[in-house]
Amino acid sequence: MVMSSKTTRKTSEADEFVNAFHGVVLSLFRDIAPTFEAEGVSKGQFWAMHELSSKHSESVDAVARHLAVSAPTMCVTVDQLEEAGLVTRRRSAQDRRKVELLLTSKGEEAEARIWSKIGERVSEVLVGLPRDDLTTSVRVFRELNRRLDGQGARS
Repeated sequence: MVMSSKTTRKTSEADEFVNAFHGVVLSLFRDIAPTFEAEGVSKGQFWAMHELSSKHSESVDAVARHLAVSAPTMCVTVDQLEEAGLVTRRRSAQDRRKVELLLTSKGEEAEARIWSKIGERVSEVLVGLPRDDLTTSVRVFRELNRRLDGQGARS
C-alpha cells in the first residue's frame, strides 16, 4: 500500500501499519540474507521448508495453499529442494494416489539454523524496547492472525 505521487488520498492507519510491517520483514530478511545464501535456499524455499517443519508431512497443494502460491510454482520449489536433498516425496500410506512431502534430516537442520538466525536477529532488535510495547505487539499480532486465519483471500 505504498502511495505513489499520483495518489491523492491520505494514508490511513491501515496503510501505515502495512508499510511498517512490510519494512520490518524486508529489513529482517535483508539482515539474514547471508544465512539463506549459506544454506543454499531462497526465501520461498525456506518458507516451504518451515511449513513442512511444523507438520509430519504435507502435500504440494497444501503447502502451496498455505503459502498462497500456485501449485505449479510450489512444484518447482519442491523439485529444487528435493534436488538439494532437503525434501523428499513419498506415497501416502492412507491414499496411494497422494504424494506427501517431508523434510530430510539435512532439510530439518537447515530450516532450524535459518529459523534460529531469525530468532537471534529479532531478539537483538528487541533489546531496550519497553516490555509493555512488546506484550502489546504480540497480543495485536495474535489477534490479527486470529481474525485473518480461515478467511481466505479477499479482494
